[in-house]
Amino acid sequence: VLFDTHIFVDWSARSEPSPIKESADAIWWAVARSKDDISTCYARTRHCAMKRIRELIRNEINADRRVLIGFDFAFGYPKGVAGCLVKNATALDLWKWLATEIRDCSNNDNNRFEVASKMNEIINENGAGPFWGKPNNPKKDPKKEYPSIPSRKTECAGHQPPEFRITEEKAKGAKSVWQLSGAGVVGSQVLLGLPHLSRLIADSDFKEHTVVWPFETGLRLPKHEKKVVIVEIYPSLLREEIEKNRNEDEIRDRAQMRVTAEAFAGLDARGGLAPLFNGAEGLTDCQRKVIETEEGWILGLGHEESLREILR
Repeated sequence: VLFDTHIFVDWSARSEPSPIKESADAIWWAVARSKDDISTCYARTRHCAMKRIRELIRNEINADRRVLIGFDFAFGYPKGVAGCLVKNATALDLWKWLATEIRDCSNNDNNRFEVASKMNEIINENGAGPFWGKPNNPKKDPKKEYPSIPSRKTECAGHQPPEFRITEEKAKGAKSVWQLSGAGVVGSQVLLGLPHLSRLIADSDFKEHTVVWPFETGLRLPKHEKKVVIVEIYPSLLREEIEKNRNEDEIRDRAQMRVTAEAFAGLDARGGLAPLFNGAEGLTDCQRKVIETEEGWILGLGHEESLREILR
């Protein structure tokens, strides 16, 4: 067994607190200490979620338990984007930049569209995009018209970076990081998720204990001296299995985290988790370099059958 505790977090880009009653399209996470010992949690805001998750991680570290924690949003942008925005052209440097640009208040109010607009203007000086999907009804304030953010992808013009990362090209049904609004999108979640992770790994309480896969480890199993390994997940890798194992009337977000936790914890207990950290078969040396520095990789992509077998 590689990890004592598996934590999987379903993120949210809501601009106001989620309902008091447990609801969909909110932040959920599952905590698994074995395949059969799984609990789920719900939070109304990103700040509340991260406060509770930080406390959970701190308790695990103090109890000398090793933690795998996965977040359901992209850890990077397609090749070349980081270099447009930060000097060192690495994902973790871009995380730091976003942490200085994004304003995310305790009530979920945020400036993600302003930051996306600024990024568009830097990445694509003579056109619109690559971010698209601005709000349908921006306030009358001209500053919130976001002229550099098209409403639709077809309206993007000028220089456009790749639409997908290597991992998204290989993950069936994965959405583009450039889409900011609409059903099942991830663009806003990325903008509002990465700053929280950047602050987490910079925190003196966690810095010496955490490592981000694959940016700080390469596409390989992280060294055991790090107590907390942070990874990107994509529960839709197990879409069919989640639906089969979903309880009647269970909120889909809760089911996604619960079943994902069961699969990873079960595979770990069986001694089969290590190969997942190597990425998928067939990646070239060039692709691996891009993944390890700029784009990131979905843990479990290329190893879906091993996870599915646990759930059977």
